[in-house]
Amino acid sequence: MDNAHAALQNDPSLSSANLDMDSGALLMKLFQTAERINASDLHMMRGEPPYFRVPGGFASRKGQGLGDGDLDRIMACTLNDRLRGIYAEHGYVDYAHEDMIPIREGEKKRVRYRIQLYKSRGSMAAAIRRIKLEVSTFEQLNLPPVYEYAIRLRPKGIIVVGGETGSGKSTTLAAMVNYINQREMKHIVTIEDPIEFVIENQKCRINQRELGQDFPTYAQALRAVVRQDPDIIVIGEMRDADTVRTAITAAETGHLVLTSLHTAEAVQTFYRILNFFDETEKEAVRRNLSTTLIAIMNQILLPSAKPAVPRVPATEVLINTSGVKMYIERGEENKLEDILESGEDGMRTFNFSLQELCKNDFIDRGTALRASLHPDRLRTLLGFEGGIRTMD
Repeated sequence: MDNAHAALQNDPSLSSANLDMDSGALLMKLFQTAERINASDLHMMRGEPPYFRVPGGFASRKGQGLGDGDLDRIMACTLNDRLRGIYAEHGYVDYAHEDMIPIREGEKKRVRYRIQLYKSRGSMAAAIRRIKLEVSTFEQLNLPPVYEYAIRLRPKGIIVVGGETGSGKSTTLAAMVNYINQREMKHIVTIEDPIEFVIENQKCRINQRELGQDFPTYAQALRAVVRQDPDIIVIGEMRDADTVRTAITAAETGHLVLTSLHTAEAVQTFYRILNFFDETEKEAVRRNLSTTLIAIMNQILLPSAKPAVPRVPATEVLINTSGVKMYIERGEENKLEDILESGEDGMRTFNFSLQELCKNDFIDRGTALRASLHPDRLRTLLGFEGGIRTMD
């Protein structure tokens, strides 16, 4: 993070004078800076200079903040009439934006960003996520072998990738799709808001569908998707009971469903799915999930201690083994944590993963304990007592 701060203070493209330049040119310079310092996100709001999320925190250039109307002008070149209408009606809009940015004399690079424009204290604000154009493999993402095992486990069923915002869920889903794309002849249909990773056909035939551009509402896309002859359905996010019903129905009729959910832990992910439904429906949903669920894979991203690896995932993986199926059928989800602790079939808890990352010098013990949802148990795993110790 210190290197990013230093780079920004010496970056002439972010000088206060440039806030008055052509909006497209200024946004181009911000994208160039994000690429140069390897930022994952760019944030802009009134009264503040643009700032970037980098491993370990945020970095920004000291100087003039954005004034009234500056951000509206800067982002205008990324908007069309449809997106402007959504923003005006709802106060926010999500979309993807591609551009070509100069990286050296006579050479340009294609970049892609996921953008949310929203209102903060009555003015436009922007959260802009940098998307890598190349889809990474499980190995490149430092994901454990159980991710590949889960994909190969059953040809139909549901795999849920859980995690909080910025945990790499979309990146992991893209890696899963590309893993299949390189190995099997399947038809994959995705339902996304917006499309983040553009995945080219290899062995698979892939149709990526985007809200607003290819279908009017998530509900309509979900109703239509099983009639599009898919083998694999990717639902960008489980949003409500209708999404879960579609996933279960598709899995029961022979499809593999890959999806994501905003949750912290694997067992919490299961409860969150159930809680989309009222009490009269939960028992039926529980029975359906006991047979259709393949795996729940939660993750968080942590700053890495290795310079070549900016961020590294800690993972928690629940595989629907016979024991898990039994507990789900009985309504004894409180016992799933015990099966996770056992490590059966490659299952793992976050604490096990954090211990493994420490052992391999990806993170220090202080980072592990701060990231753990159960730090007392992690202290036992790490084999020491007392206060937090960190690497020099």
